[in-house]
Amino acid sequence: MSMKPNIIPRWLTLEGAARYCGVSSRTIENHIKDGLIVSANVIRPGASRGRRLVDRCSLDSFIESQIGRTCEIAMNRYRKRRR
Repeated sequence: MSMKPNIIPRWLTLEGAARYCGVSSRTIENHIKDGLIVSANVIRPGASRGRRLVDRCSLDSFIESQIGRTCEIAMNRYRKRRR
C-alpha cells in the first residue's frame, strides 16, 4: 500500500491560507489589502469572477517577519495590575 506524501500547495485559497495560519479569512484579506501578503485573482477567460489565491511563500515570510515582535493584548490594555 503506497501512501501519498503530505504536500502543501504553493497557492492556497483564502480559506486554506486562513486554516494554514490559524486566523480568519478576513484577517488574510486585510493583509492582502495592506500589501503584506502576495495573492493573485485567477479568472477563466470570459468569466466575470475568479478565485483569489494566496502565495504560501509570502505568507510564510510574513509570519516569520512577525517573530519576536511584542504584542499588546487589547483585553489587557486597561486592566489594573494586582499586587
